[in-house]
Amino acid sequence: MYLPKPRRNKLEIYNDILNAMVNVLANYDEVKPTRVQLQCNLSYDKLVRYLDELENKKLITQEPLLISQRGKDFLQDYQRIADFVVEMGIKYIDYLEEGKK
Repeated sequence: MYLPKPRRNKLEIYNDILNAMVNVLANYDEVKPTRVQLQCNLSYDKLVRYLDELENKKLITQEPLLISQRGKDFLQDYQRIADFVVEMGIKYIDYLEEGKK
């Protein structure tokens, strides 16, 4: 029996997008939205909407597509909180039930 993946909340999607940007930049000269889209498993229109939100929150710049220092701080803080949640045994973030990514 196939069970669908649990839906990601907005913070998880932000984290996925920012991590994808870091991964793409590590492997290519520039970050292209399509590469980020494929890594995040989002439709292009949703990705564009989230990129606009991330830019409004000053976590990224879109021209060129880069992660800001504030975005890097978000990733670090998100990981620290996720680690804390795991230590406490709280099942809040979906991937914690499967084990760390």
